[in-house]
Amino acid sequence: MTAFRLWRHFDYVLFVVTIILAALGVVMIYSANLGSPDPRLQDLWRRQAMFGAVGIGLILLLSIFPRDYQWLGDFWWLAYLLAVVLLVLVLFLGQSEIGEVSSWLDLGLFRFQPSFLAMVLLAISAGSILGRRRRRRGPSDPPLFGAPKTSLVRFTADRPDFVSYLVSLLMTLVLAALVFLEPDMATAAVFVFMWLIMVFTSDVANRYLVLTGLLGLGALIPVWEVMARFPYMRNRVWGFINPGSDVNVQYQLDQASIAIGSGGMLGKGLAQGTQSQLRYLPVRHTDFIFAVTAEELGFVGVMLLFLLYLLLCLRLLRIMLIAADPYGRLLVAGTLSTILFQAVFNIGMNLGLLPVAGLPLPFISYGPAALLTMMIGIGLAENVAMRHQKLEF
Repeated sequence: MTAFRLWRHFDYVLFVVTIILAALGVVMIYSANLGSPDPRLQDLWRRQAMFGAVGIGLILLLSIFPRDYQWLGDFWWLAYLLAVVLLVLVLFLGQSEIGEVSSWLDLGLFRFQPSFLAMVLLAISAGSILGRRRRRRGPSDPPLFGAPKTSLVRFTADRPDFVSYLVSLLMTLVLAALVFLEPDMATAAVFVFMWLIMVFTSDVANRYLVLTGLLGLGALIPVWEVMARFPYMRNRVWGFINPGSDVNVQYQLDQASIAIGSGGMLGKGLAQGTQSQLRYLPVRHTDFIFAVTAEELGFVGVMLLFLLYLLLCLRLLRIMLIAADPYGRLLVAGTLSTILFQAVFNIGMNLGLLPVAGLPLPFISYGPAALLTMMIGIGLAENVAMRHQKLEF
């Protein structure tokens, strides 16, 4: 396929929406930290803008890469091995940035959070396992042992078998466990959710879905017991059930509620939010940047943000539907599920509907690793879109 024909299928809407979201994130980070006495915080928007520009370049590079996305499936084992090595290094060399989670590696020029890159690597590796198909004999195949031929032409493919299902599950659990031990329960949950969406997208047999549900229910008590090793995890859960039991959680939720509720219809204006500018709102450029957005841009600004996320998800869903093969569909499903889970959880946390957790608001919260990871996922989705097949009805 010529380069010109490939660019005809480039999803420009997805590309523009991604740029708008990233730009909005830079603006909100600038506004959230403008009144901070720490000059390092005031400079974070420049770093976010720089990495955003790099991310845009990655999208274009991954889109026009000479080979299509399918070659990644041939090196799924290397992608998975890299993810494991990075997460193991974090357990020994990881540093803490906020709270008790040591999930960062110091690379000198910048700090890097491998768990986000591992999400893309999991989509590449687990997607390859789940995307494999064994050809199933149809009536149009050559006869076996003298079986009569038929004029009916039909080509079918098997769903992922139990081995593919089990291997992809074990691969996911290993990565999730390594992240859980950092300890980062919320990010570990992203890996599990991503795998669930990929399994559902791969059209596995219903009995495997039932098995997944039973395994999930059976894991609740053991996971709760393991959480006893990391008291902050249980405190987050109890703080959600009964906010008054944790003064810190109660304070965070109260300040977020005040910020969101005081925004009104049009907001107080950029850098005019009292909760952020007077520094009542904690970690306002990361976990609670949605509250800053609601306070300063108001209901209209929040609805615009929701519209951008809706467009982003719909364009990714469209690419999933037109993907040329199961592997392409699963790659995009990994990106879509990662963005969706983090967005819903972060917004729900800000609204007091979900437990407080350190998950960023995709493209908006400060975090070079998270931003670049999302950009890489968008780039892979564009690669799938540019090599899609026409829908037949």
